[in-house]
Amino acid sequence: MSGKNILLAGTGELGKALTYDLLINGNHVIINSRNREKLEKIVSEYSMYGKVNYISEELKDEQSCKNLITKSLETFKSIDSLVVMVGGFVEDTIENLDGLDSMILNHLKIPMYMAKHATNHMGYGSSIIFVSNSSSSVKNKPNLLSYSISKYALEKAAKIMALELQSKGIRVNVVAPEYIIQNFQIGRDYMKMRKYGDLETPPEDISSVINFLIDGKSSWINGAVIPVDGGHSLK
Repeated sequence: MSGKNILLAGTGELGKALTYDLLINGNHVIINSRNREKLEKIVSEYSMYGKVNYISEELKDEQSCKNLITKSLETFKSIDSLVVMVGGFVEDTIENLDGLDSMILNHLKIPMYMAKHATNHMGYGSSIIFVSNSSSSVKNKPNLLSYSISKYALEKAAKIMALELQSKGIRVNVVAPEYIIQNFQIGRDYMKMRKYGDLETPPEDISSVINFLIDGKSSWINGAVIPVDGGHSLK
């Protein structure tokens, strides 16, 4: 897997864990967020492990997604992997659709716009990875209407994209945790933080699966939605 150019769109705690894992495996990483101060801190702390750059760009529409790809290509000649982790969570119902526009934007439109503008700069063997929710396709949760339908639609979109991009040799997969624990610390024993069936998942568990999907050893996995929740969604 070493030596790949990897763009992380929407860098939170999962992005920090993934950045660390990718760097220690010899990859070049560009991290993205709208928060420049956060990005500068990550680069300052993680640059000892490898080559990491940042681009502060708020992903709010198709043009901003295109801008991120364009700016990335000032550093990368090509993009080997794109990981889209733009988040956000709004509770709503059919009687009060407060989150409809923001959830569809964050969890469906932004990933699709990012993929659209990245694929022209990705070669055979490249990969795109999205982040969904392990319960979206198997459970009907009240008060999470807009969030749930956006994640469910993302999973379907990823499968269609995987089919459409087969001829280019670009794989598209989805990792699906439930709730991501919002902290990351290098070197901690994260396995002591969870047990099977827990609602919460340490970012390290999800990062390890994304690493596998980027790695050439996973080259025959395409169009998959992989739950990473210790079996919580089985309940």
